[in-house]
Amino acid sequence: MSNYYDGLNQKLLAAIPADAQRVLELGCANGRLGQRFKELHPGVRWVGVEFKEEAAAEASRVLDSVVKMDLDQADLSAAGQGFDVIVIGDLLEHLRSPEAVLSALYDLSAPRAKIVCCLPNMGHLSVIERLVAGDISYDEMGLLDKTHSRFFSVSSAFKTFLDSGWLPNLQDQYRVDVTPCAFTNHILQAAMALGVPQNTATFNMGLYQMILVCEKWPMQFLAKPTAPERFSVIVPVNRPWQFNLNIARSPGLKEVGAEIITVQGASSAAEAYATGAGKAAHPWRLMVHQDVYFPTGTGFALAQALGNLTQAGVTALPIGFAGLAGASDGSVSYAGQVVDRTHLFSHGPSQAAVSMDELAVVLHRDAAVRPDPTLGWHLWATDLCLQIQQVAQQPVGQLLEIPIFHNSTNDYNLPAAFHESARRLLDKYPHLSNIPTLCGLIERQAQALVSCQD
Repeated sequence: MSNYYDGLNQKLLAAIPADAQRVLELGCANGRLGQRFKELHPGVRWVGVEFKEEAAAEASRVLDSVVKMDLDQADLSAAGQGFDVIVIGDLLEHLRSPEAVLSALYDLSAPRAKIVCCLPNMGHLSVIERLVAGDISYDEMGLLDKTHSRFFSVSSAFKTFLDSGWLPNLQDQYRVDVTPCAFTNHILQAAMALGVPQNTATFNMGLYQMILVCEKWPMQFLAKPTAPERFSVIVPVNRPWQFNLNIARSPGLKEVGAEIITVQGASSAAEAYATGAGKAAHPWRLMVHQDVYFPTGTGFALAQALGNLTQAGVTALPIGFAGLAGASDGSVSYAGQVVDRTHLFSHGPSQAAVSMDELAVVLHRDAAVRPDPTLGWHLWATDLCLQIQQVAQQPVGQLLEIPIFHNSTNDYNLPAAFHESARRLLDKYPHLSNIPTLCGLIERQAQALVSCQD
């Protein structure tokens, strides 16, 4: 057997939940991963799936059960049902239709199941080097393994899992960091010309393999809505490539026939919203960043949520996807759900938002609030929460539990324009000593942002 079948991926092993009870491993090879996990956690039942007959025979001596099958053709239900953890190590890239396999895993897994997966990153600098050189020669192993059928970057991997009902989080990674040289410097300059910050490009190009832990998105959210509400989508665009890779190809927007209105050249979020709202065919308007991707099922979930609000007569409030919720004692906590760049932000819905991220905000035609043009492109969604809070005398903004993908290239460094918006927000609400946001606490003493949380 080759090293491929004898290897043990230590970071993949470490990412498997210690409380796993019933595990399915796709591509179990000789069974070393499952054998080691069973040594550490004797109570687990581990079922392996392997295509190579010799490897399957060897794995069957150390695992509870091994099923020999070709995952591109076989019915996965033959491996069993009710798995709470599914392990996929260096396999999806070998399949012709990984989406079909992930969808099948959704059906045979337990309600709160997790997938733990290792995938190669085709955005690594070594692959870019060959692309630029014009010689995509395959290798015996590695990122350009000649047996690979599909290629993944971090963003495309996240979209693939999301569209199959799984919520991904980058748990760990193997890195082969880039070495400074003339070629690297030119590639970084090219990335920045696209609007990708140097720190983000360096992170992406040094990432060799990603370790993902994915949570199962409950099926009821993926179902076609019984009381759907049509909505229009307003998208300020200044990077067409970002819009085309995200909003324009979002299956969640296509499944409900959402009206998409692009706005170019706006000087503020308020101007972009007003321009788009003037063209909108529907009373509900979703103002969203160009780098947001709506996976399969999210359109259905949003249409149902808006339909419920319409039936309840709740149309005056701002609605967001990620933010902070207020409590009666004045404390705040995370709320909402979004896959943000490489990590899953999942904290449940709220009807008491005191701040929301402006990555995606829904307003009804009859909403009692509007974006403030003096805030530019930052903190205007938090301002919407403060506007309605003044009217209602309590936090009433809505935060949904719908996992959209914020596929941003941002490097977490806040620009000067953000700090200027923070100062203007403080000036607008002189009675507030501080304003909590997802980016940190805006305090009056410093008249600027003094802390930032990822």
